[in-house]
Amino acid sequence: MNTQHQPNLDLKITSILLAIVFLLSACIPANTPQLLSTVTPVVQATYQPAATNEPPVMASPTAAASIHLTLDSTGMATNLQTETVAAITASDNAPYWQVMPAYTRVTLQGYPITNQLNQPQIFIYPVKELEQANKEAGKMVASLQTLIGAPQEIPEMPFLPLLNTKQVMHTQLQYLDFKNGHGLRYLTQYDQAQLPINNRELFYTYQGLTSDGKYYVAAVLPVTHPSLPADEKVTGNELAEFTSDFPAYLANLTKTLNVQSPDTFTPDLTRLDAMMSTIEIQ
Repeated sequence: MNTQHQPNLDLKITSILLAIVFLLSACIPANTPQLLSTVTPVVQATYQPAATNEPPVMASPTAAASIHLTLDSTGMATNLQTETVAAITASDNAPYWQVMPAYTRVTLQGYPITNQLNQPQIFIYPVKELEQANKEAGKMVASLQTLIGAPQEIPEMPFLPLLNTKQVMHTQLQYLDFKNGHGLRYLTQYDQAQLPINNRELFYTYQGLTSDGKYYVAAVLPVTHPSLPADEKVTGNELAEFTSDFPAYLANLTKTLNVQSPDTFTPDLTRLDAMMSTIEIQ
């Protein structure tokens, strides 16, 4: 009896084994690629404050007059954008204040004040070409030369770049040398109408000449003072003399600002002086 059923048993066992093999082969895909463990690196940006003893920021040579400007802008700028501004001649039918030879313009990026009418900039003009291109600019050069030779205060201080507005006041006048030149600095505001002296328009300016007389250095650097209104809007809260006697208003305000400590301004005027004194033009 066992002999008679043995073939059937073997057949069943074989069928079961074949079924198992078939099922296993169906579960494993052909040519299965090797699975690699992939790790995506995480890049983390880290902020590092500027070193307190960082070297002077070097402005690149420019084509305007083949100059090289050295300026230590520590604390006043994170970067200097240097560019050559193309010449504008009288034949270009431009207004007189725009007529200029090619010159170098340096914009201070990361300056402490950002919401001001004026950009923080330094201008380097070649004197000979400047005098030939623009008679009014030539007068500024002559005026500055006179003041450097005989320091004094005059009603309207020399100022470049030329503007189509008027210097309404100046205060905090000081004479200040830079590495290879001489000049002066003061605070001022330019307007076309009777407006309050305010923190949107007030700026520090430096006007200087290199010792060899080849280059004129001009800076326009915004400043603010807590005693001044935020902007030039006339609100009706101005001093009575603002509307009744504007010259007296300017004279009194000029005197008030003139006796303020340099560190009450933003930026501190002594820090601006320190930056300008590092200028060297080659």
